[in-house]
Amino acid sequence: MVKIKGLQHIGILVPDVDAAAGWYTGKSGFRKKAEFMASGSRVIFVYSPESGVLCELIERPKGSGEAEEIEKNGGRIDHIAYEVEDLETEFEEAKACGMEIIEGIEQVPEFWENGFAYFLVYSPGGEKVEYCKVL
Repeated sequence: MVKIKGLQHIGILVPDVDAAAGWYTGKSGFRKKAEFMASGSRVIFVYSPESGVLCELIERPKGSGEAEEIEKNGGRIDHIAYEVEDLETEFEEAKACGMEIIEGIEQVPEFWENGFAYFLVYSPGGEKVEYCKVL
């Protein structure tokens, strides 16, 4: 069983990351926390200090099938992320208990002060679940 510390963030696919970040910061009291490129996608993290909610706004590369789907049908939740204490141990546990791994441990050095690492799995219902650690 993978052990989590708590909710880390919610990943949301959006057709226009600048417009989405503007809405969250201008109308919902969020603050921009980080912005970077990851796997060809533009990513902006927004944070609500009052609620502690962190959202990852993701704009897929123009022309990709996923970008076209989001443009046509609107944004949607891509994944939910839970923070773990020891990412490597929990990754081994995920494999041992038969979780369907989408991505092994990946590192994003641009995010947070010392970077961020995660792995991604599918649940039985097909939703994506991320387990992550701020480094």
